Amino acid sequence: MTRTKKRYAAVQQLLADGSTLEGICRTLRLDRSTVRRIARAASIEELLVNATNRSSILDSYTAHLNQRWNEGCRDSAQLHQEIRALGFRGSIQTTRRYLRPFKTSITTSAAPRPAPRPRRIVRWIMTNPGNLPDEDAQELKEIRAGCPELDATTRHVRDFATMLRDLTGDQLPAWMERVEHDDLPALHSLVNGLRRDQDAVIAGLSSSWSSGQVEGQNTRVKRIKRDGYGRVNFDLLRTRILCRT
Repeated sequence: MTRTKKRYAAVQQLLADGSTLEGICRTLRLDRSTVRRIARAASIEELLVNATNRSSILDSYTAHLNQRWNEGCRDSAQLHQEIRALGFRGSIQTTRRYLRPFKTSITTSAAPRPAPRPRRIVRWIMTNPGNLPDEDAQELKEIRAGCPELDATTRHVRDFATMLRDLTGDQLPAWMERVEHDDLPALHSLVNGLRRDQDAVIAGLSSSWSSGQVEGQNTRVKRIKRDGYGRVNFDLLRTRILCRT
């Protein structure tokens, strides 16, 4: 954390002095992606949260290490061999680094449940609630309770999915108004795009007819054309398309 704070202060100072990202990379001898991440951070707290929540290859084995430590095993090498047998592929230094804080205490608490990855949370939100396993539904409920923005996003996404499934496009204007009442910039951008072609969107959400068949044929023709690239002329391409119709 100390290193992160020093880097943040140095990058912010150089930015204030008018340095470019490339110049900061050369001055501090840091990778461009690191400098960009620090420069885009709204505060040092944002960087520290990301640093402390970073996943590790040891995450799946911390529960075993904690249990064995509480049982009285203090041999890092032995504990490392045990998790190696369970599938761990990291170095013994990683194991020792995790166990080092325990040296000052007799026991350690049970390993906290790792936070689910964002992609997994998105999958939970996009899944029909009736098809979501009870364990996943409970975890999503806890996450929504701790994040009002995510709770509102989940409601709006599921309401839109209901319109799409039930072909109730007439509810779109009311849905857009509800979205605009919440502080959700990403969804506001979506609403602005929908308003530019609102009539067509309502029709698409209301009718069982779609352009899916046309788009499918278009994709098929493009694939046939791609397969013959550099080897066929227009007449042969036309024949191949007609023969596959």
